Amino acid sequence: MKRNIRISAGAVLAAALLYYFLDAESILALLAAVAAHELGHLLALQLLGLRVRRIRMEARGFCMDYCGSTGAVGHALAAAAGPGAGFLYAYAASLAGNRLGMDGLCLSAGMSLLLSLFNLIPALPLDGGRILMSICCGCCGEQRGRLLCAAASTACGFVLLALGTLLLFQGKGAALLVAAVWVLAWQEGVEKRLEIL
Repeated sequence: MKRNIRISAGAVLAAALLYYFLDAESILALLAAVAAHELGHLLALQLLGLRVRRIRMEARGFCMDYCGSTGAVGHALAAAAGPGAGFLYAYAASLAGNRLGMDGLCLSAGMSLLLSLFNLIPALPLDGGRILMSICCGCCGEQRGRLLCAAASTACGFVLLALGTLLLFQGKGAALLVAAVWVLAWQEGVEKRLEIL
């Protein structure tokens, strides 16, 4: 089975920014966390009998285009498998890091935990948004489900924006604000970019 891998200019820019802001240990810790997350998706897709056609690396993250037939529950499980694998990896890496005294593993565990929690936010293009999309389409039909999911994604983006602004003014950093802007930026024209489930 031939798999197509594409890397966008946005992904190269994101990698350059990570290289600029993070040290080598942090980059390796992040790569391990991302690998565990994506392997969770790949394993679930294989178990569900779905075929990965293409893997895209973009500024918004890793995206997998897949084909095959499965119900709404199958799509939700495929989306949930990434955060699920991330939580398992976070636990295992934390346990091993503490027992072996390896700070890099503990750092990777923390990154994996944050990545998994962030991905469960019910907003597209995150895994939580894909889970919500599957549930909405399964319960309300595809067209209405897509509209509900798009509205929920935008609402989540604005809630994150408000919380991020509050945290920024409290001196607790801009990470959530940046995440909110990223989520909201993806929402423009979201219906055109949604892949058929």
